[in-house]
Amino acid sequence: MAPGPAHLPAPVDRIEWIAAERVGEAADVLAAALADDPGFRHLFPDPRRRGRELRALYRLTLADTLRHGHVLATVQGRAITGVVAVYPPGAYPLTAARWWRLLSPLARLALRTRTHAPGLIRFGDVTSAGVPGDAWYVEALGVSPEHQRQGRGRLLMEQVVALVDAAGGLGYLETTKPENVAYYRTLGYEPVREPLPLAPQGPFVHAMARARAAAPCEAARERLVV
Repeated sequence: MAPGPAHLPAPVDRIEWIAAERVGEAADVLAAALADDPGFRHLFPDPRRRGRELRALYRLTLADTLRHGHVLATVQGRAITGVVAVYPPGAYPLTAARWWRLLSPLARLALRTRTHAPGLIRFGDVTSAGVPGDAWYVEALGVSPEHQRQGRGRLLMEQVVALVDAAGGLGYLETTKPENVAYYRTLGYEPVREPLPLAPQGPFVHAMARARAAAPCEAARERLVV
């Protein structure tokens, strides 16, 4: 994930639910936003291939998130500038039936990624093992490079926080960028365990959770703008 601090005034982008026909555009935004993420640099070490491999990966994950969770975007004019995908409690890890639905496209992705497939499996194992079944899980967050550090990531995450608090739920996410830990702490997320390595020397997966509210919060519902 590549949110970064907001150095400029809040953008004028509106926030929208993403429709299925815009999954490709949203995947392009995430691929561009996360191309320099330490985890993805490790998983997809060839920079010439990384962009298209990430686009393929996010087309799959966003399609599943749309069916079983929420995909929100900041939109300027008609262009998507930022994307967040979040699963509600019970929707992640994927069930056997959902893995079966994705079997064919996953096989094509494995052929495309070739030597990187074991790293992807390791990343999936680390993620699946750590996500609490009763948590709202941020599966992806990214802002297109030319629109970063202007507050769009925070706008999207504030909507996620409002969803979590409105339900009186537990929030959960991961990042492989150590500098993001302080950023997510400003949104109420705290580390929940020691970082887990994707390789002996890193990068490391930092797991963070946002404490469950005592009860569903009406004020949080009022913060939702979509």
